[in-house]
Amino acid sequence: MPDGTRADCVTDDYAVEIDFAPKWAEALGQALHYADQTGKRPGILLIIEREKDWRYYWRLKRTADKQGVRLWYITPKALQ
Repeated sequence: MPDGTRADCVTDDYAVEIDFAPKWAEALGQALHYADQTGKRPGILLIIEREKDWRYYWRLKRTADKQGVRLWYITPKALQ
């Protein structure tokens, strides 16, 4: 990117930040920044490690929906 930052994943449509659930707020800022730098839509893949991490997902989802940020999640069970 022009400013030297690097998105975790860039697709045809999205610039995606991948981060652990407790870092949800940081992930939101980074996703918006990467989208601005690339001209793509912002996205976040949130890593849900424990059951209690869902609280971070729901916090993020409220804001992501308002800001037009696409949100995905992954859990350990999904990797089995």
